Amino acid sequence: MHRRRLLALVGSVAVGSGCTGTETDSPSGETVTPMPVPDPTDGPPDREGPDQPDQSVSITVRSAAVQPGVVTANTPDSISVVDDAGQYLVLSVAGDALDRSAVEFRFSGASYPPEVFGGRGLYRESGADDDDAGLLVFGLPETGDATDAELAWADGSWSPPERVVDRLGAPSPPMRVSFDGPETAGEDDPRLTVAVTNEGNAPGWFVLALNRQGPLSASAPVARIAGELTAGATTTRTLDAVPPEDGRATRYRLDGPGQENDLTHEIAPAESDEG
Repeated sequence: MHRRRLLALVGSVAVGSGCTGTETDSPSGETVTPMPVPDPTDGPPDREGPDQPDQSVSITVRSAAVQPGVVTANTPDSISVVDDAGQYLVLSVAGDALDRSAVEFRFSGASYPPEVFGGRGLYRESGADDDDAGLLVFGLPETGDATDAELAWADGSWSPPERVVDRLGAPSPPMRVSFDGPETAGEDDPRLTVAVTNEGNAPGWFVLALNRQGPLSASAPVARIAGELTAGATTTRTLDAVPPEDGRATRYRLDGPGQENDLTHEIAPAESDEG
């Protein structure tokens, strides 16, 4: 017997991020095209002498995602969705080492520095692609005029593609999420199912964080579940669950943007295990 719980959350479109802890595939099947920022070719005249080094910087924005939140590691034992801003622009960048204090994102007449998540940091599951350049995350208002949006630094800039601009300037589509699993489990390996449906009329992103409590541990992160959905589309993620042990239940908590979007599911020991 299964129990189904429903909730509503919002997402937004991305260019080239992925699902269920990875950032390489997309439920919509769209292909990512990196957006390179070339070195300036008409820089200042060459100057003689060792005291005039070349200060130009080369940066490539490999992918851009507009998300309703980001998953951070609260402690080694739990993860959660941070949604303090109206929306988050997540840029995967490669190239020269970048001083984060010298880069900004310009949006709707204002400039925003990269987000700093303190000692928590973004949650990155093993196997996730995270090179030395890493990720730049900008917390932005939920909507605004994005016609002049750009990433800027001392001697260069990058303008997002049209569909990212559209997502930055429009309300996010609503998402519906269900969280299913067995009520009890004995020796069989239980499975959990997370289904997400885009109920809006535009592409969008969902971001979820799943934690486990019990049966023999206080808490443990399970997965970051995130991805892009076209309007009306549904995606399903199936995950292995830990069965109850020594008569102790296993509890799961699914965290999404907004406190009202949290779901829980408990797997109790089978009756045969309780006697």
